[in-house]
Amino acid sequence: MHWDQMRDTPEDLRKRATRLRRGVGQLGILESIIEAAEGPWLGAMDADGRGAAELRMHLAGKYRLLVVVTSAGKISLVHVNSLSKGEGGEKILSTKTAQRKGWDEEKMPRPQEWLEYVVRWVSEVSGEVDRRAVVEWLLAGADRKLATVNDVIESLRISLREQEEMRDERAAEVAELKAELKYLTAVVDRTPAPEPQPAPVTTPEPAPAPVPEPVAPIEAATQAEHAPIAEVEAPEEPVLETVGVSAE
Repeated sequence: MHWDQMRDTPEDLRKRATRLRRGVGQLGILESIIEAAEGPWLGAMDADGRGAAELRMHLAGKYRLLVVVTSAGKISLVHVNSLSKGEGGEKILSTKTAQRKGWDEEKMPRPQEWLEYVVRWVSEVSGEVDRRAVVEWLLAGADRKLATVNDVIESLRISLREQEEMRDERAAEVAELKAELKYLTAVVDRTPAPEPQPAPVTTPEPAPAPVPEPVAPIEAATQAEHAPIAEVEAPEEPVLETVGVSAE
């Protein structure tokens, strides 16, 4: 859960600690931290499937606290952050060495002293923020959310106007097509149907005559010179019959 979404007061957290407890040791640690939170603290509490309880608290967004308590009643992680001090205000206590942070110039407390360290830190910062600062912080967060919602609404309005313009264009196109279809249907109804015509008889075309190959002029002349001369028969002379004349 984000810090801006936390709305539980210390009294609400105390009730949730009772409902989410997994052991007497867990409940004692959580109640000790919550009791030290005087003033307008807000927070949230949750528990994972392995029984570890997680407590998150913040004071007007300027001071943030995260504590994880195991089912055995031991603190496994402490993360405090004083945002007004910059990077120097962030400190992490963890059972894992790689996660520890902010103890270069200050001696890190031993695991047995982690609860005492958290209670002291919460008590010290509780007097630095009053209800006015909390309201101002809540107002700033609400303003950001309102601006985001307004941007979303304006974007939706622009998109809606574009969709309405597209709808009007499509409606005009549909009306035009319907009018044209109605006109064409009326024309088809007034036009008589054509009478069926007999199918034309197709006559097969004759095959083209073979074209003789042309004879070259030189070959034609040569053939003319060597061609044999045809014999011309003389016409037969008529035979005159001799008629005998008797001498008188």
